[in-house]
Amino acid sequence: MRSDGDRGVSETVSFVLIFSLVIASVGTVYAIGVSELESTRDAERVENAQRAFDVLADNVLDLFEGAPSRGTEVKIAGATVRSADDAEMNVTVDPGGGGTPQSWEYRLSPIVYDVEAGGQIRLSNGAVLRDSARGSASVVRGTPIVVDDDQLLLRLVKQEHVGSGAVGGSGTVRIRMATSGPRVFYDEANPDNHSVRVNVTSPYTDAWARHYESLGFSCTEVSAPTAGTPGTTSCTIAGIQRVTIVWTRITTSFE
Repeated sequence: MRSDGDRGVSETVSFVLIFSLVIASVGTVYAIGVSELESTRDAERVENAQRAFDVLADNVLDLFEGAPSRGTEVKIAGATVRSADDAEMNVTVDPGGGGTPQSWEYRLSPIVYDVEAGGQIRLSNGAVLRDSARGSASVVRGTPIVVDDDQLLLRLVKQEHVGSGAVGGSGTVRIRMATSGPRVFYDEANPDNHSVRVNVTSPYTDAWARHYESLGFSCTEVSAPTAGTPGTTSCTIAGIQRVTIVWTRITTSFE
């Protein structure tokens, strides 16, 4: 027969075991819950940033249409907003029929939102690109280009940043854009048909290639990007009778 002392020890041990299980369960639930909440919060911040960059892309179109300046606020929320120097574009128009090809080359200076948990969103040549922490990048909003049967309207955006090159913290930053107005670089119709080649140097050549291919271009990789070094993709479209190229210089700044 068990004594009262043995019974007391047994009850104490049982209580300790049950209490330990409860604490462990609460700790597990807390850890999982906090992790899921943080993931949800981070995803919401990225979505908000992408929406803000969509507005920036709208601002680029406004500047092409004659607006002198535009400004949009972006919540930083632990991220970093900066101007990058890792992208450029070269455009060549061959009028065909023995005409002389014309080329334009310029730096893109994209605005980049570096996500705290990894990945980024960027505004480059009027397009919005998104790269996840897993390294899967895509053009989520295309460039201001129009391909319509045998006509091509290509808008080129040369961004030049002034002032502070990066802003971090937990507040908001106002991204201001200003321009002196668009210029028509080329506007010709040719029954012999034009061919247009667009070379893009960027850390995200695959994303650019998929974007231009969706518009009817044929793309080849000239060089693959590596860590810290952008690559280059070359995209060509032919059989275009009328080509119009409009260019604008946009000055960006952080306020």
